[in-house]
Amino acid sequence: MEAPGISVAHNTPKGLLKGSKLTRSHTTVIEAAIPAVNAAKESPRVSKIVIGVIKPTKTGQPHIKFTPIQAGLRMQVRGNNAVQIFFVYTDRPDDVMREITEKWEAR
Repeated sequence: MEAPGISVAHNTPKGLLKGSKLTRSHTTVIEAAIPAVNAAKESPRVSKIVIGVIKPTKTGQPHIKFTPIQAGLRMQVRGNNAVQIFFVYTDRPDDVMREITEKWEAR
């Protein structure tokens, strides 16, 4: 059962937004970001994932972009009609970026 107040896109796997690694300052994940969030959640190298705001955009191709930050990675996921930012806390950003990218490309 989903946590109260958590909204997710259609076909979201149950339990995606549960667990100690996720903060819930924002409670919605765009559908395109599900594989990336799942990969980050499953990684033993990730200590925390912060879900950011969703910004509507014009229709375009989904892609993922990483920017190194002091605590790990800023991950920007673009879906068909929206962009969402996540902060992935890790002490091994290169390894985590590779893990997430592999799962993203296999979607």
